[in-house]
Amino acid sequence: MGGHLMENLGDIAEKYGKLTRVGPNIICCAEANEIRRIWSVHSGYQRSDWYKGYRIDPNTESILTEISNKEHHRIKTRLLPGYMGRGQGGQEKVVDDQVIKFLDLVNRVYISDHLTTRPMEMGKVFQFLTQDVTSAVEFGKPFGYLDDNADTKGVIAALESTQLPCAMMALLPGLLAIVTSPVFKPFMPKPTDKDGIGRLLGIVKAHVDERYGEKKKMNPDVIQSFIESGLSRQQVEAEALVHLLGGSDTTATAIRNAIFYVATNPRSYRRLQAEVDGAAASVTRPIITDAEAKKLLFLQATIKEALRMWPPIMGLMPKISAKDDVICGKEIPAGTFVAWCPMAIMKDQNIFGGNADVFEPMRWLESDATRLREMEATQGLVFMGGTRWECLGRKLAYVELGKVLFELFLRFDFSMINPAKPFQFVSHGSTIHENMKRLHAED
Repeated sequence: MGGHLMENLGDIAEKYGKLTRVGPNIICCAEANEIRRIWSVHSGYQRSDWYKGYRIDPNTESILTEISNKEHHRIKTRLLPGYMGRGQGGQEKVVDDQVIKFLDLVNRVYISDHLTTRPMEMGKVFQFLTQDVTSAVEFGKPFGYLDDNADTKGVIAALESTQLPCAMMALLPGLLAIVTSPVFKPFMPKPTDKDGIGRLLGIVKAHVDERYGEKKKMNPDVIQSFIESGLSRQQVEAEALVHLLGGSDTTATAIRNAIFYVATNPRSYRRLQAEVDGAAASVTRPIITDAEAKKLLFLQATIKEALRMWPPIMGLMPKISAKDDVICGKEIPAGTFVAWCPMAIMKDQNIFGGNADVFEPMRWLESDATRLREMEATQGLVFMGGTRWECLGRKLAYVELGKVLFELFLRFDFSMINPAKPFQFVSHGSTIHENMKRLHAED
């Protein structure tokens, strides 16, 4: 529970092999091909009860916690148009508006020179950006973090505060049974609470309430898509909460890590800077389009590599099968929790080469076609790509990553405030960075 489980499991896999028993009924698999098979649509596996520990809304299952394959597919089908931005007039414009506000914030508050140091705490500020993007896409208007340069609504703090309790309930079924029992219900978060996760439930409920009744609002946004999909009002609230959580925290982690890895790798920094500077005169202003960013090969390689080096989602995510199975040559009884080991999978030298533990974007541009296919299939597991449980917010995350990284490296130079100890972190599924302070000098 110290927040370093996935690092520890990576060390265990390195010492004991691709398949290790890490609990009474939990095994951890570090073989990419096996994880792709287990996560595939026709594998016969489903989510384990572990997922129920992450039910932030105590009243309703969601795309995040539903364990039935049939019901999960039903929910996913209804949510997909909203996540894809269909009928919303273009999510990309919403992203552009918030990126412009973010760049203005950096210029106003975080530019340093040889006389004055104004460090930016990346663990917080990138959360402000992604929360405003997600809330604007979801509700038609941002929460306003970038205007305030602070977590004024307490949403980020509330989300971070749920990580350890959820991880504990996921791993301790007895604790989950107690917390979800009728006796404990009066103590669960409620939309009327003034702080914590209850306040977040209240914020979401207030936005959803505006869409019902005689004077209901109708905006071309994600929440309206959820409503029109046929989900119940309670399900809309639950899915709105998941969208807000999943659409901001993971993307902020990915942006922070990409900047960190580039800023601490001089050769990659020079290559990315040269590509960005070379494209500056020909791309759309004031914000590069997603299509233009996709054509910048080293930028895209940098994004892939940063996601590989530190997957933003690193929960155990165990699946179970009603039938016995053979995994990595071992007979596994039915009902066993089969978790993945992302740190070991993403550093597999048989897939990514002998320097798999090193940040090297060029591997995505220099590998032969066979190795590249295997690398892409494996790296795609970061967002569960090509599986039954593929992340619905994947498309928007890549849009944000391309735009933000291009515009930041076009405008600013970066360095760490404390290179000897660049940051601290805890991860109970997603990563919370602390003291990740970056120096921004105007280019």
